[in-house]
Amino acid sequence: MALSLVTAPTVEPLTLAEVRTHLHLDGQNAEPAPTAATVALVVAAGNVTAGAHRYLVTFVTADGETEAGAVSAAVTTILATHGQVAVSAIPIGGSGVTQRKLYRTAAGGSTYLLLTTLTNNTATTYTDNIADGSLGAQAPTTNTTADPELVSWISTARQYAETFTHRSLITQTWDLKLDGFPSGDIWLPRAPLVSVTSVSYTDTAGAPQTWAATNYSVDALVGPECGPGRVIPNYGVYYPSTYGAPNCVTVRFVAGYGAAAAVPAGIKSAMKLLIGHWHTNREAVTVAGMTEVPLAVNALLWPYKAFHA
Repeated sequence: MALSLVTAPTVEPLTLAEVRTHLHLDGQNAEPAPTAATVALVVAAGNVTAGAHRYLVTFVTADGETEAGAVSAAVTTILATHGQVAVSAIPIGGSGVTQRKLYRTAAGGSTYLLLTTLTNNTATTYTDNIADGSLGAQAPTTNTTADPELVSWISTARQYAETFTHRSLITQTWDLKLDGFPSGDIWLPRAPLVSVTSVSYTDTAGAPQTWAATNYSVDALVGPECGPGRVIPNYGVYYPSTYGAPNCVTVRFVAGYGAAAAVPAGIKSAMKLLIGHWHTNREAVTVAGMTEVPLAVNALLWPYKAFHA
Protein backbone atom coordinates (compact mmCIF):
# COMPACT_ATOMS: atom_id res chain seq x y z
CA MET A 1 0.00 0.00 0.00
CA ALA A 2 1.23 3.48 -0.86
CA LEU A 3 -0.30 6.86 -0.15
CA SER A 4 0.59 9.96 -2.14
CA LEU A 5 -0.64 13.54 -1.90
CA VAL A 6 -2.29 14.83 -5.09
CA THR A 7 -3.55 18.26 -4.03
CA ALA A 8 -2.05 19.98 -1.01
CA PRO A 9 -4.07 22.30 1.24
CA THR A 10 -4.10 25.94 0.22
CA VAL A 11 -4.39 27.30 3.78
CA GLU A 12 -3.22 26.22 7.23
CA PRO A 13 -5.30 25.46 10.36
CA LEU A 14 -3.54 28.27 12.23
CA THR A 15 -2.97 31.83 11.06
CA LEU A 16 0.23 33.75 11.66
CA ALA A 17 -1.71 36.09 13.94
CA GLU A 18 -2.81 33.17 16.11
CA VAL A 19 0.75 31.86 16.36
CA ARG A 20 2.19 35.31 17.13
CA THR A 21 -0.40 35.73 19.88
CA HIS A 22 0.46 32.33 21.36
CA LEU A 23 4.19 33.12 21.27
CA HIS A 24 3.70 36.72 22.47
CA LEU A 25 5.48 38.09 19.39
CA ASP A 26 4.93 41.45 17.74
CA GLY A 27 4.63 42.10 14.02
CA GLN A 28 8.36 42.64 13.52
CA ASN A 29 9.05 38.94 12.88
CA ALA A 30 9.20 39.05 9.10
CA GLU A 31 11.36 38.46 6.02
CA PRO A 32 14.33 40.85 6.35
CA ALA A 33 14.75 43.55 3.72
CA PRO A 34 17.44 42.82 1.10
CA THR A 35 20.93 44.21 0.82
CA ALA A 36 21.97 46.60 -1.97
CA ALA A 37 22.45 45.59 -5.59
CA THR A 38 25.46 46.61 -7.68
CA VAL A 39 24.96 49.07 -10.55
CA ALA A 40 27.13 50.11 -13.51
CA LEU A 41 26.62 52.14 -16.65
CA VAL A 42 26.33 50.33 -19.98
CA VAL A 43 28.32 51.94 -22.78
CA ALA A 44 25.42 52.21 -25.21
CA ALA A 45 22.60 54.54 -26.09
CA GLY A 46 19.40 53.93 -24.16
CA ASN A 47 16.17 55.19 -22.65
CA VAL A 48 17.07 55.75 -19.00
CA THR A 49 16.41 59.45 -18.46
CA ALA A 50 19.66 61.43 -18.24
CA GLY A 51 20.75 62.15 -14.70
CA ALA A 52 21.73 60.48 -11.43
CA HIS A 53 19.82 57.35 -10.36
CA ARG A 54 19.91 54.97 -7.39
CA TYR A 55 18.33 51.54 -7.01
CA LEU A 56 16.95 49.31 -4.28
CA VAL A 57 15.29 45.88 -4.04
CA THR A 58 12.42 44.39 -2.03
CA PHE A 59 11.46 40.76 -1.38
CA VAL A 60 7.95 39.47 -2.07
CA THR A 61 6.45 36.44 -0.29
CA ALA A 62 2.99 34.89 -0.26
CA ASP A 63 2.13 37.19 2.63
CA GLY A 64 3.39 40.55 1.39
CA GLU A 65 6.45 42.65 0.55
CA THR A 66 9.39 43.82 2.62
CA GLU A 67 10.18 47.45 3.16
CA ALA A 68 12.75 49.06 0.86
CA GLY A 69 16.16 47.44 1.06
CA ALA A 70 19.59 49.04 1.14
CA VAL A 71 20.26 51.67 -1.53
CA SER A 72 22.80 51.19 -4.32
CA ALA A 73 25.54 53.58 -5.37
CA ALA A 74 24.50 56.35 -7.77
CA VAL A 75 24.99 56.15 -11.53
CA THR A 76 24.62 59.08 -13.93
CA THR A 77 23.19 58.23 -17.33
CA ILE A 78 23.69 60.05 -20.65
CA LEU A 79 21.11 59.04 -23.25
CA ALA A 80 23.35 59.11 -26.30
CA THR A 81 26.33 57.22 -24.85
CA HIS A 82 25.46 55.69 -21.46
CA GLY A 83 21.70 55.34 -21.53
CA GLN A 84 21.36 51.92 -19.89
CA VAL A 85 22.27 50.54 -16.46
CA ALA A 86 23.46 47.02 -15.63
CA VAL A 87 22.10 45.91 -12.25
CA SER A 88 23.94 42.92 -10.78
CA ALA A 89 24.34 41.08 -7.48
CA ILE A 90 20.58 41.39 -6.99
CA PRO A 91 20.00 39.79 -3.59
CA ILE A 92 18.28 36.40 -3.33
CA GLY A 93 15.80 35.92 -0.50
CA GLY A 94 14.90 33.05 1.78
CA SER A 95 12.81 30.01 0.91
CA GLY A 96 9.56 31.97 1.26
CA VAL A 97 10.52 34.60 -1.32
CA THR A 98 8.78 34.11 -4.68
CA GLN A 99 9.57 37.45 -6.39
CA ARG A 100 11.84 40.48 -6.08
CA LYS A 101 10.90 44.05 -7.01
CA LEU A 102 13.45 46.51 -8.32
CA TYR A 103 12.91 50.22 -7.63
CA ARG A 104 14.74 53.28 -9.04
CA THR A 105 14.75 57.00 -8.56
CA ALA A 106 13.91 59.38 -11.36
CA ALA A 107 16.84 61.47 -12.57
CA GLY A 108 18.12 63.48 -9.62
CA GLY A 109 15.20 62.33 -7.46
CA SER A 110 14.99 60.74 -4.02
CA THR A 111 11.72 58.77 -4.30
CA TYR A 112 12.08 55.12 -5.32
CA LEU A 113 9.58 53.99 -7.96
CA LEU A 114 8.91 50.49 -9.32
CA LEU A 115 11.16 49.60 -12.23
CA THR A 116 10.40 45.90 -12.70
CA THR A 117 9.31 42.71 -10.94
CA LEU A 118 11.58 39.69 -11.12
CA THR A 119 9.13 36.80 -10.99
CA ASN A 120 11.63 34.39 -9.42
CA ASN A 121 14.13 34.11 -6.59
CA THR A 122 17.12 33.16 -8.75
CA ALA A 123 18.04 35.87 -11.27
CA THR A 124 20.81 38.18 -10.10
CA THR A 125 21.15 40.53 -13.09
CA TYR A 126 18.90 42.99 -14.93
CA THR A 127 19.53 45.60 -17.62
CA ASP A 128 17.60 48.81 -17.08
CA ASN A 129 16.51 50.60 -20.26
CA ILE A 130 13.36 52.31 -18.94
CA ALA A 131 12.57 56.04 -19.04
CA ASP A 132 11.47 57.85 -15.88
CA GLY A 133 7.95 58.29 -17.24
CA SER A 134 7.39 54.51 -17.25
CA LEU A 135 8.28 53.97 -13.58
CA GLY A 136 5.52 52.70 -11.31
CA ALA A 137 4.42 52.81 -7.67
CA GLN A 138 6.59 53.99 -4.81
CA ALA A 139 8.58 51.47 -2.78
CA PRO A 140 6.88 50.36 0.46
CA THR A 141 7.97 51.78 3.79
CA THR A 142 6.64 48.94 5.96
CA ASN A 143 7.24 45.19 5.92
CA THR A 144 4.07 43.16 5.29
CA THR A 145 5.73 39.76 4.97
CA ALA A 146 5.62 36.98 7.54
CA ASP A 147 8.50 35.41 9.40
CA PRO A 148 9.47 32.51 7.08
CA GLU A 149 10.41 30.42 10.10
CA LEU A 150 6.94 30.81 11.61
CA VAL A 151 5.36 29.91 8.26
CA SER A 152 7.51 26.77 8.11
CA TRP A 153 6.65 25.79 11.69
CA ILE A 154 2.91 26.08 11.05
CA SER A 155 3.13 23.80 8.03
CA THR A 156 5.42 21.33 9.81
CA ALA A 157 3.21 21.24 12.91
CA ARG A 158 0.19 20.47 10.72
CA GLN A 159 2.07 17.66 9.02
CA TYR A 160 3.09 16.23 12.40
CA ALA A 161 -0.51 16.35 13.66
CA GLU A 162 -1.77 14.73 10.45
CA THR A 163 0.81 11.94 10.59
CA PHE A 164 0.15 11.23 14.29
CA THR A 165 -3.63 11.18 13.93
CA HIS A 166 -3.87 9.75 10.37
CA ARG A 167 -6.04 12.73 9.46
CA SER A 168 -6.15 15.50 6.89
CA LEU A 169 -6.88 18.79 8.62
CA ILE A 170 -7.53 21.09 5.68
CA THR A 171 -9.14 19.52 2.59
CA GLN A 172 -6.66 17.53 0.51
CA THR A 173 -6.76 15.00 -2.34
CA TRP A 174 -4.92 11.68 -1.96
CA ASP A 175 -4.16 8.60 -4.04
CA LEU A 176 -4.22 5.25 -2.25
CA LYS A 177 -2.33 2.68 -4.32
CA LEU A 178 -2.77 -1.08 -3.78
CA ASP A 179 -1.18 -4.13 -5.38
CA GLY A 180 -4.67 -5.52 -5.98
CA PHE A 181 -8.21 -5.34 -4.70
CA PRO A 182 -8.66 -6.62 -1.12
CA SER A 183 -10.99 -9.40 -0.04
CA GLY A 184 -13.22 -6.92 1.78
CA ASP A 185 -13.75 -3.19 2.06
CA ILE A 186 -11.11 -0.66 1.01
CA TRP A 187 -10.23 1.45 4.06
CA LEU A 188 -9.02 4.94 3.24
CA PRO A 189 -6.21 5.88 5.65
CA ARG A 190 -6.96 9.58 6.03
CA ALA A 191 -9.93 10.87 8.00
CA PRO A 192 -12.36 12.53 7.82
CA LEU A 193 -13.33 11.26 4.38
CA VAL A 194 -15.17 13.79 2.21
CA SER A 195 -15.63 11.87 -1.04
CA VAL A 196 -14.16 9.27 -3.38
CA THR A 197 -13.21 10.73 -6.75
CA SER A 198 -12.48 7.49 -8.60
CA VAL A 199 -11.42 3.86 -8.30
CA SER A 200 -9.14 2.85 -11.16
CA TYR A 201 -7.15 -0.28 -11.91
CA THR A 202 -5.07 -2.10 -14.51
CA ASP A 203 -6.98 -5.00 -16.02
CA THR A 204 -5.57 -8.44 -16.88
CA ALA A 205 -4.62 -7.21 -20.37
CA GLY A 206 -2.56 -4.37 -18.88
CA ALA A 207 -5.05 -1.64 -19.88
CA PRO A 208 -6.15 1.14 -17.49
CA GLN A 209 -9.79 0.98 -16.40
CA THR A 210 -12.12 2.93 -14.11
CA TRP A 211 -14.44 0.96 -11.84
CA ALA A 212 -17.88 2.54 -12.14
CA ALA A 213 -19.17 4.36 -9.07
CA THR A 214 -22.40 2.36 -9.38
CA ASN A 215 -20.44 -0.71 -8.24
CA TYR A 216 -19.67 0.57 -4.76
CA SER A 217 -20.85 2.69 -1.85
CA VAL A 218 -18.79 5.15 0.17
CA ASP A 219 -18.95 5.14 3.96
CA ALA A 220 -17.84 8.61 5.04
CA LEU A 221 -18.18 8.92 8.80
CA VAL A 222 -19.13 12.29 10.30
CA GLY A 223 -17.71 14.05 13.36
CA PRO A 224 -14.47 15.64 14.59
CA GLU A 225 -13.21 12.33 16.02
CA CYS A 226 -14.57 10.02 13.32
CA GLY A 227 -12.53 7.14 11.99
CA PRO A 228 -11.44 6.57 8.40
CA GLY A 229 -13.97 6.07 5.63
CA ARG A 230 -14.15 3.15 3.25
CA VAL A 231 -15.22 1.91 -0.17
CA ILE A 232 -17.76 -0.95 0.05
CA PRO A 233 -18.69 -3.11 -2.98
CA ASN A 234 -22.45 -3.12 -3.47
CA TYR A 235 -24.42 -6.27 -2.78
CA GLY A 236 -23.74 -8.91 -5.41
CA VAL A 237 -20.86 -6.94 -6.96
CA TYR A 238 -17.32 -8.32 -7.01
CA TYR A 239 -14.03 -6.59 -7.57
CA PRO A 240 -12.66 -6.93 -11.13
CA SER A 241 -9.53 -8.98 -11.84
CA THR A 242 -6.32 -6.99 -12.10
CA TYR A 243 -2.98 -7.28 -13.82
CA GLY A 244 -1.27 -8.28 -10.59
CA ALA A 245 1.45 -5.63 -10.83
CA PRO A 246 2.49 -3.35 -7.95
CA ASN A 247 0.18 -0.35 -7.44
CA CYS A 248 -2.30 -1.63 -10.02
CA VAL A 249 -5.28 -0.23 -8.08
CA THR A 250 -5.67 3.47 -7.30
CA VAL A 251 -8.36 5.04 -5.15
CA ARG A 252 -8.41 8.83 -5.38
CA PHE A 253 -10.22 10.44 -2.48
CA VAL A 254 -10.72 13.78 -0.75
CA ALA A 255 -10.27 14.13 3.01
CA GLY A 256 -10.23 16.97 5.52
CA TYR A 257 -12.36 19.12 7.79
CA GLY A 258 -12.72 21.85 5.17
CA ALA A 259 -11.98 25.36 6.38
CA ALA A 260 -9.53 26.13 9.17
CA ALA A 261 -12.40 27.05 11.49
CA ALA A 262 -13.68 23.44 11.34
CA VAL A 263 -10.42 21.88 12.58
CA PRO A 264 -10.93 20.64 16.17
CA ALA A 265 -9.64 22.98 18.87
CA GLY A 266 -7.63 20.19 20.50
CA ILE A 267 -5.57 19.68 17.35
CA LYS A 268 -4.97 23.42 17.01
CA SER A 269 -3.87 23.60 20.65
CA ALA A 270 -1.42 20.76 20.05
CA MET A 271 0.00 22.60 17.04
CA LYS A 272 0.46 25.78 19.11
CA LEU A 273 2.31 23.86 21.84
CA LEU A 274 4.56 22.20 19.28
CA ILE A 275 5.36 25.51 17.56
CA GLY A 276 6.07 27.04 20.98
CA HIS A 277 8.43 24.18 21.74
CA TRP A 278 10.34 24.76 18.49
CA HIS A 279 10.43 28.51 19.09
CA THR A 280 11.93 28.08 22.57
CA ASN A 281 14.19 25.11 21.82
CA ARG A 282 16.12 25.50 18.57
CA GLU A 283 17.71 22.04 18.87
CA ALA A 284 16.11 18.59 18.98
CA VAL A 285 16.69 18.32 22.75
CA THR A 286 17.96 20.74 25.38
CA VAL A 287 18.67 18.52 28.39
CA ALA A 288 19.44 14.84 28.83
CA GLY A 289 16.32 12.71 28.78
CA MET A 290 14.04 15.38 27.32
CA THR A 291 11.81 14.03 24.55
CA GLU A 292 11.90 15.65 21.12
CA VAL A 293 8.13 16.23 21.15
CA PRO A 294 6.49 17.43 24.38
CA LEU A 295 4.20 14.81 25.90
CA ALA A 296 1.37 17.37 26.12
CA VAL A 297 1.29 17.61 22.32
CA ASN A 298 0.68 13.90 21.83
CA ALA A 299 -1.78 13.86 24.74
CA LEU A 300 -3.88 16.50 22.98
CA LEU A 301 -3.69 14.66 19.65
CA TRP A 302 -4.39 11.17 20.99
CA PRO A 303 -8.24 11.47 21.09
CA TYR A 304 -8.18 12.24 17.37
CA LYS A 305 -6.14 9.21 16.32
CA ALA A 306 -8.06 7.46 13.53
CA PHE A 307 -8.27 3.66 13.81
CA HIS A 308 -10.23 1.05 11.92
CA ALA A 309 -10.97 -2.59 12.62
